[in-house]
Amino acid sequence: MGKSKKKTPACTWCCCKSQKRGKQISHRKFRRKEATYIITGKYELLPIRQWEIVEQWDLGGDGKHYCGHYPDEEWYIKLMRK
Repeated sequence: MGKSKKKTPACTWCCCKSQKRGKQISHRKFRRKEATYIITGKYELLPIRQWEIVEQWDLGGDGKHYCGHYPDEEWYIKLMRK
């Protein structure tokens, strides 16, 4: 994997590198809420999407954005590494 590179120059908009931890927490909350509604028999209250439980903006970052194509820049070379 020493020579593998990303195809699209995209990075997170905010300070964190990934939203993995926030997604783990939101999926856990979703599954827990779903299980409690099934056990109690409140099928009409079952959530359809995870965003009904957790707000998207509470995750680690604010999504990704396109950085442009600058092959000679040092930050671009570092960004494109996997």
